[in-house]
Amino acid sequence: MENQQSTKKWYEKRGLLILLFFIFPPLGIYGMLQRKTATWKKVVYILPSAFISLFLAMGIYASLTMDKYATAIDYYNKKDYENAYYYFSRVSSDDKNYDDAIAKIEELKPIVDSINLEKEKMEKAVAEEKRLAKEQKELAKEQKELEKEQKEREKAIAKNPVLVYPEIQQKFIKVIEDMEKEYEDAPNELKKSAVRAKRGKFIKEVLGNTRSFNNWIVKVRSLETTSNGKAIFLVKIDGTSIDMGTTNNEFSDIFENTLIDQSSPLYNIIAELNKGDKVLVSGTFLPSDRNELDYIEEYSITEKGSMTAPHFAVRFKTITKQ
Repeated sequence: MENQQSTKKWYEKRGLLILLFFIFPPLGIYGMLQRKTATWKKVVYILPSAFISLFLAMGIYASLTMDKYATAIDYYNKKDYENAYYYFSRVSSDDKNYDDAIAKIEELKPIVDSINLEKEKMEKAVAEEKRLAKEQKELAKEQKELEKEQKEREKAIAKNPVLVYPEIQQKFIKVIEDMEKEYEDAPNELKKSAVRAKRGKFIKEVLGNTRSFNNWIVKVRSLETTSNGKAIFLVKIDGTSIDMGTTNNEFSDIFENTLIDQSSPLYNIIAELNKGDKVLVSGTFLPSDRNELDYIEEYSITEKGSMTAPHFAVRFKTITKQ
């Protein structure tokens, strides 16, 4: 069997015959005639191949016998200068009209060059138009994706308002809430106190040595004044149990300096606010008297209050209504 395969004739290969049908029909016809196959199959193959061969031969003959000068003149008279230039350039040097063809080439060259230049400009313009259209399509796709992401983000924020807060504020909230849960789960008072100290260390990691906060998003919780007219200002981080604000009496404020005096620009700002207004606040948390325990000052009387509903002391620097 291997010997039979090695002596297989080229015309017995079906794929080769199909290829020859398209690229060189005469050889395909010869191969089909040599091939041992049904007559009707040979006819089906040979007839189309013969027509293709005939048209191919006619085309070659026409090309070889064409009067290129006459063809060029015909195109020239029709003002088809590109084809005229093409055929003038193919006039043989032994043609009696060769000199005239050369003259016509020199005449037509600037015209053809101009036409080609216009074509090139047109092609570039079309290419640029396609590029811009593609770019617009990509931008539209990106915009659609951004709108989809925005809608998903809005849904997520509606479920969890914390997601809209600045990164540092989110980290601060996470520390407070995680430690609250750990505190509630602690089995005894000793371990609960250890959780409070742990929270202080985490707060320090989030706020750093400056203890500052910048453009945190909060809601106005209360607006009051002392007997001397200084403003007591308390805000709440929405969606949490965290309060931030000034002290509530002038005696405590002797050392803390958190109350807002009527001479301060902040006083006029908060005077226009109402409970529930959303504001952006910047400032600093006060250092804790129990530095190692809380890191920042917290006003709750009990440890449980400090861990589950903290009220942190702050000194406001800027307050902006949203």
